[in-house]
Amino acid sequence: MFGLNYLLASASELCSDLQPILKLVGIIVWGIKVIVPILLIVIGMLDLAKAVTEKSDDKIKEAQNKLIKRAITAVLVFLVVSLVGILMELIGATDYKDCMKCINKPFSCRSISDINSSGR
Repeated sequence: MFGLNYLLASASELCSDLQPILKLVGIIVWGIKVIVPILLIVIGMLDLAKAVTEKSDDKIKEAQNKLIKRAITAVLVFLVVSLVGILMELIGATDYKDCMKCINKPFSCRSISDINSSGR
């Protein structure tokens, strides 16, 4: 009963209705993409610093291996989140590109009330 025009019109309405949720999802994705790799590297550096102060060659070697593994994990976390985002852009329908703007750039995403109050 509902035609394609209804689905296309509802896609833009759906994006505007879900904008606060999409912004929250975008912030979470940003946190996973940026904060988690930074934390992994900082924790690895702290472990290495602790091992260096103990002046034990075995502990330094072990801490170096942990730091390398954490750095590789950090790069993989960053790349996996980025690749999933790219795949979603390629696979997703063109009607939902506006929805992805709030997920890809959550801090520049403006809510509907901000747009209406600025007069645009």
